[in-house]
Amino acid sequence: MDLLGIQSPQHAPAIETRHAAVPGRLRLRLPALRGATAAALALEHRLLASAGILAASVSALTGSILLHHAPAVSAEAATRLVADLHGAPAAEPAAPAPSQPTPWHALPAAALVRDLGATPETGLTDAEAAARLLRFGPNRMARPQPRGLAALFAEEFTSLPVVLLGASAVVSLATGGIADAVVILGVVLANAVIATATERQAERTILALDEEAPGAVPLLRDGRRLSLPPEALVPGDILLAEAGTLVPADARLLTATELTVNESALTGESLPVVKSAGDCLAADAPLAERSTMLFRGTAVTGGAGRAVVVATGQGTEIGRIQALLGTLRPPETPIQKELDGLGRQLVWINGAICLGVLGLGLARGRALLPTLRSAISLAVAAVPEGLPAVATTTLASGIQQMRREGVLVRRLGAIETLGSVQVVCLDKTGTLTRNLMAVVALRPPAGECGWEAARLVPAAGVDAACAAAEVWRLLELASLCSDVELGPAGLAGSPTEAALVRAAQEHGIDVAALRAGHPRLSATPRAEGRKRMATVHGAPGGGRLLAMKGDPVEVLALCGHRLAGAGIVPLTAPDRAAIRAANDAMAGRALRVLGVACGDGPEEAGLVWCGLAGIADPLRQDAKAAIATLHAAGVRTAMITGDQAATAIAIARALDLANGPEITVLEAGQFDTTRPEVLAALAPRADAFARVSPAQKLQVVRALQAGGGVVAMTGDGVNDGPALRAADVGIAMGAGGTEVARQAADIVLAGDELDGILRALGLGRAITGNIRKVLRYLVSTNLSESLVMLGAAGLGLPEPLSPMQLLWLNLVSDVAPALALGLDPAEGDELSRAPRPPGAPLLGREDMWRIGREGTVMAVVTLAAQLVAGRGTAPVTFHAITLAQLLHALACRSDHRGLVATLRQGKPNPLLFAAAGGGIVLQVLAQAVPGLRRLLGLGALTPGGMLAVAVAGFGTLALNEAITAAARKGGSTDAG
Repeated sequence: MDLLGIQSPQHAPAIETRHAAVPGRLRLRLPALRGATAAALALEHRLLASAGILAASVSALTGSILLHHAPAVSAEAATRLVADLHGAPAAEPAAPAPSQPTPWHALPAAALVRDLGATPETGLTDAEAAARLLRFGPNRMARPQPRGLAALFAEEFTSLPVVLLGASAVVSLATGGIADAVVILGVVLANAVIATATERQAERTILALDEEAPGAVPLLRDGRRLSLPPEALVPGDILLAEAGTLVPADARLLTATELTVNESALTGESLPVVKSAGDCLAADAPLAERSTMLFRGTAVTGGAGRAVVVATGQGTEIGRIQALLGTLRPPETPIQKELDGLGRQLVWINGAICLGVLGLGLARGRALLPTLRSAISLAVAAVPEGLPAVATTTLASGIQQMRREGVLVRRLGAIETLGSVQVVCLDKTGTLTRNLMAVVALRPPAGECGWEAARLVPAAGVDAACAAAEVWRLLELASLCSDVELGPAGLAGSPTEAALVRAAQEHGIDVAALRAGHPRLSATPRAEGRKRMATVHGAPGGGRLLAMKGDPVEVLALCGHRLAGAGIVPLTAPDRAAIRAANDAMAGRALRVLGVACGDGPEEAGLVWCGLAGIADPLRQDAKAAIATLHAAGVRTAMITGDQAATAIAIARALDLANGPEITVLEAGQFDTTRPEVLAALAPRADAFARVSPAQKLQVVRALQAGGGVVAMTGDGVNDGPALRAADVGIAMGAGGTEVARQAADIVLAGDELDGILRALGLGRAITGNIRKVLRYLVSTNLSESLVMLGAAGLGLPEPLSPMQLLWLNLVSDVAPALALGLDPAEGDELSRAPRPPGAPLLGREDMWRIGREGTVMAVVTLAAQLVAGRGTAPVTFHAITLAQLLHALACRSDHRGLVATLRQGKPNPLLFAAAGGGIVLQVLAQAVPGLRRLLGLGALTPGGMLAVAVAGFGTLALNEAITAAARKGGSTDAG
């Protein structure tokens, strides 16, 4: 392999001639070029520079080569030229060897730039970029496509119930029941149409989870800095890597300054990795060690750099991984897997019941084929085959409902996990506070001063003139050591830095003139393990000035002197103690405190201490009430902040984070010296985590998870990305959050209000609750049918439900009520109950007892109605069990409230009433319409029979409600 990753002649596939009929025009194909962007570009540049070639276009997508050559150049000569320039033999078409990805990290940057035709200083021209976009296509990943209607429809005929229905149809034909067979086939088709339409809509909703449009990315074009959508990038573009940038394509670094990247999406490594634009690496270097590369899907967390795009779209590393995995359906969620397992268990249980019905029928002398047909029909009716489909539909509907509530779900499994969240980690700035920073206190060496209405207010006993001089110097340094940009629209930058610059302007400092007189020469930003920022500036006299701000303890440790009015004096031990005490006092007032210092050169040692700046970020008005609601919902709250412990305690106390008088705070400094198992034991007891760096946010989340908690993490910044991804549920706050946070999160809230977290938790619990309602309804009603058939066989009664009636019952009472329960509105008290224990099944032991009891009551009352009405009144059984099941759907709306309380206190569900009412209307038609009555084998229904049906249907509902109320009053926890 040469430097461009082109295969050597002895191993390369042959060049195929695809079209040479038109003189002067030749189309070739070289499979090795597929995905080899640099090789394709290099070959194209070499062909265009060759004599006799008028035009050339080489596609890395298809491996095609289109040449326009002079008449004097034959097609054979042009093919040999391609072979010579590429290094591949001209031969007959052969089976292509798998193309290998180009090792961009092993190529010299200069050679790579040359072969790509890139210009690091100015970028591609607009014309060249447009041409490459046409050649290589948009920088877009292939998205999983929804399965076609035909595939979905065909899949409905492969399930066990449909196979059983087919067997039932065969038995019907064998016994002369042609009408029965036709109806069975009609039922199969009707079920398939309904299931296909429902699943199609659900699948489209789920596949749309990742359709959030990514933000624009900075790059150079024609010497201009532009922000373009990722789709517009092409190989050879010069990408500007900055903190907060989501890398849109694979790129080779040309320059890098303190550049760190979160590559967890690609390599699984959660900690940011340091990047460099150094020498070539070994061609076989592992993906996680390719420090000279930026990869699509990763996020720049710090520093800056410049890189040349080498691969886009499916040609990127993550594109290759996707191609290996294929465009498969989204993976099943835990709930879907659990329902598959439950469905299999129910198949075995109901299969045993069906065998019992078959055996008892034969033992009582019934004919084999009719009895077999009844058993098969019972198996079809009794197995709730639609459980996974109903769950998927419920989840998909929940996604749409959450979007309407301003909660964007990006991962399907996050919905059910929300129902089990036990701990919510709240990022302080922007989540608990308004992120509107303002300087409220300054503490120069002369003594503390307030900052009220843009005016310095020295404390009693403080020399006002001395303090004013020192504060002037402090604010000058803070304005120099800042990335805030001054513009006509105001200050642009972080809220903390903007607050300091605004205070300087209010104090009378001309920040623009100050910066012009002290041009910045270099900057060292805050980074992992470094809680301070330093900048070096040119001084008017030709010297150097270092300005620093950051964590007071860290900055103070680098100082050896302090300001004293307009002079400088040594920093004594009492001075240091006084500064620490002042820092603690300001932090105890819930201020964010920064230390400011300066020096004469680039060395960060022997600096001059200039003072403290206290910045307030007011708490959100809704924060305390929201936290109280979370506590009522059984969810612990933990604040994560980079502030000091004293500040964290003050805020935690103001918000009642501990839900009591005692506040427990863990400082990040303890993390490195504490064993993981000890940290896992301590973390669940903490109400706040102080002095936390981005990597330590990740440690906090993992420690809470190791302690057995299901953790939700909130955040909106670049540095929140790793923790958001590692949490069981990552929640990105607000439309103003960074792209990195949104892409790392499972759920994105439309606003910054804590109410959004409450909505997300409540809706997540409601959706999981709806799935439980559907399960309760389907399992109990289908069990009742099995028990009716088994009980009748055991009692020697005539067959209570014919195969046709069982199929009708399945259509009328299963699909519509179950779907309506899946769309049931939230009950409104989801956040007044404890979260579902992690790992707990959807249906616990108490749930199964209740479901068994409800199914048994329906079966017993139905059989009793048949016995009371008389042996010759089979329609009573058919109508009674149908009415009982439809009314039971109303009772399934709540696990912990009775029907009357649900109707009185809950939100109406018109879909459910329509489903139940529609089922009753269809049942009346089945009895009233002669054709339907004959098809279903129904006899006349006497007034006494009608009364028995009504008593059985409503009596079943009343009896189940009474038993449940008694069990609840006796302390049983039916809800499981």
